[in-house]
Parts: sequence; C-alpha cells; structure tokens
Amino acid sequence: MGAVIVRRPTHRLAWAAAACVAAAGALVLWQQASSSTPVSLDEALHTFRGQPSGAAPERADAPPPGVYRYQASGSEVGTVGPLRVQRPVPAEANLVVTPTADGFQTEWQISEEHIEGYRFRVHAGWATLVWRRVDVSFLGVGRDDRRDVTGSARWIPTHPRVGQTWRVDFWTAKLHTTGTGRVVRRDTLTVAGRPEPAYLVEVDTRTEGAHGGPRTERIWWSARDRVPLRVEATTALGGVVGFRSQVSMRLASAAPLR
Repeated sequence: MGAVIVRRPTHRLAWAAAACVAAAGALVLWQQASSSTPVSLDEALHTFRGQPSGAAPERADAPPPGVYRYQASGSEVGTVGPLRVQRPVPAEANLVVTPTADGFQTEWQISEEHIEGYRFRVHAGWATLVWRRVDVSFLGVGRDDRRDVTGSARWIPTHPRVGQTWRVDFWTAKLHTTGTGRVVRRDTLTVAGRPEPAYLVEVDTRTEGAHGGPRTERIWWSARDRVPLRVEATTALGGVVGFRSQVSMRLASAAPLR
C-alpha cells in the first residue's frame, strides 16, 4: 500500500504562525512592563544643565542646586481592570534641584517610566508646593501631567521644630488633597560615611477624585542642606487606571553634582 499524504490547509498554518508571533510579542511586552529603566547620571546632569540660562540665584533657605544620587529600592504596580503589572524600581534614582525666582524646584527621576516634579515657594518659614508634575507610564502608556497647585500646600518648614504640625488642603485641577504634616523627631543619618543631622517629617495625605487614594511620605530632611537624606513613600491610587508604589531612597552623597 502506498503512503498516505495528509495535506493540512495552508490557512491553518498561517493562523498558527500568527498566534506564535502574537504570543512572542505579548511575552516581550509583558517583560518590558515588568521592568523599569534607570535614568543615568548623564541624563540627570543634562536635565539640570538644560535649565534656562537666566536661572535664579541660590538661596540660603533652599537646597543647593545640582543632581543628587540616591540608592533606591521598592516596587510599583499598575492596574487596568483585571490586568496587573508589577515592576521593581531601579537601584539608583536622581533628584534634580534647581533654583527658582521665589524658591526651588525638584525632579525625582525614579526611572524613565516614573518622574515626579515639584515646585516650591519659600516664604514666611515654609516651603509651599505651588506646582507639581507626575509622569508614570506602563508599556509606554501614561500621561505627563503638569498642574498648578492652589490652596494651602505647606510641605516643609524651613526651620523645623520637633512636635510642629500643620494641615494640608489643596487642589490640582479637579483633584482635592487633604492631610497633615508633622515633625516627629531629630535624627542622625550616615551619608557617605559622614553623620548628617536631620529632622524626620511625616506627611500623610489623601486625594479625592478620578485617581484618588492615600499617600504617606516619611522624609529625613537635612538640617544643614535642606535636602532629603532619606525618603520612604507609599502611594495607593485607585480608579479605572490604578497605581500603587512603595519606594525607599537614601542619599548616596551630600555633595550635588553639576
């Protein structure tokens, strides 16, 4: 008996090949979404040096300008409906500090996919938040949101006192944030082998709106340079697109790079 040759329809083979390609593509995208891209020191310095040439002079009541390097740890979770993607933060993060006409601006470069910017007005013994930027993305999808802040957004006292407390109550567009801040205690942290005096400041807030939820920040604020020596931040935002993070950052060197 002769051999029996079975011919499979070519369209089935084409569908199988397409399914394999789609599966491989989905795997690559999932791996990309489950990782974070570090921001290099060169990129951070480029951000700092790219500020307008007429930048404001340094202030005695603001952090010295430049790029600060931090050792970082933690994780972030993004959700859209039932889809959940978790990724670790890179081992190093940057804080870019630049002076402004009435205070200073900071940009936390936690990763290429997570940037947070804050502009503070320094007046009457307070660093008050007047503008903020949040740029968080997963798989290249996100929004670089930049908003003015209105209301009472006192964040850090320029001369902290243990036991000092204050209320936070401000708006960014339709998002309403309320909470409290307090100076918990004096402390000493070691930065690059050198003891640095600090104040532990805790700020607990809750945002109401389309992407609302609680946020807690524990900031070891340098008593000498007025820069965070250590930050522990926990965020839990809900909505159609959810975001949760738990990040810890510790200053590697007190001398900013320029």
